[in-house]
Amino acid sequence: MRTIYTMLRVPNLLIIALTFLLLRYFVFIPVYSTYSITTGMGSLHYLLMITATILIAAAGYISNDYFDVITDEVNKPDKKYIGLQVTPGTALSTSLIFSFFALVTGIWLALLMQNLFPALLLLIALAVAWWYALSLKKSLLWGNIAVACMSAGTIAMAWIIENQCSQVTDIPFRIITDIITAISIFAFLLSMMREIVKDIEDMEGDSLINCRSLPIVKGIPFTKSILLVFTLTTLLFLIITQIYLVEFSRLIAATWLLICVEIPLIYFIKSITSAKVKADYHKLSTLLKWIMIGGIGSIIAGQF
Repeated sequence: MRTIYTMLRVPNLLIIALTFLLLRYFVFIPVYSTYSITTGMGSLHYLLMITATILIAAAGYISNDYFDVITDEVNKPDKKYIGLQVTPGTALSTSLIFSFFALVTGIWLALLMQNLFPALLLLIALAVAWWYALSLKKSLLWGNIAVACMSAGTIAMAWIIENQCSQVTDIPFRIITDIITAISIFAFLLSMMREIVKDIEDMEGDSLINCRSLPIVKGIPFTKSILLVFTLTTLLFLIITQIYLVEFSRLIAATWLLICVEIPLIYFIKSITSAKVKADYHKLSTLLKWIMIGGIGSIIAGQF
């Protein structure tokens, strides 16, 4: 059971599902109700979109671990399961099966919507996930960018597909688009930061496969400087967001961002400058994950 939990990154999959549901019930439907608009996607359509996305993510996690067997022996010896509890062939087959069912689910959704665009979007997401596992993760920054784009793109995709079958007029369209854009930018910045921190944490193992990660190519001091730039950019973006929230009397949402996102980010700045050993960077990676969850929680706080 623990092997399955590790293979599939169950908490991450649950976060993906939760994010989709929060967008539907705390962004799309409330705006639709305000402007008397009928919900575009039915419950089955939305469930299929969530399922396809989760299957793609699961396939990506397993394929990534399959191609990371050598590095994981050094980077994550306590979390290594391929070659121990699961054979490499079984892991690869499982990833391919998940990929196949993701495509089937995407095609099913496209047929129900009578629109091939959802299937195309999901196919692109699946292709990027495999491209990352095969080669992008070894390149300088492109692997980080790919992961960040997938994080941001998952959020954007929910609205893009939803909008394909909704009759949304100009004002509600702009409202939802602005919200989705803000959340997507936040997801991109935090994902970039977390991936770079993980690159520092995994330097020892990554060097075994000639990975050209930022800390390996440019060194840790330079990488820390880049992280500080990303952090300050994120804080500036959050402050701008808070100004808009206050203007629209969303004081609870603004306060939520301060307590659950901005203060932890300030702590991150303090901690990254003094981080020295692998354990320090692992803690910072976990901190960034909790900050991302705090950002997702702002979807609910934004109602107040």
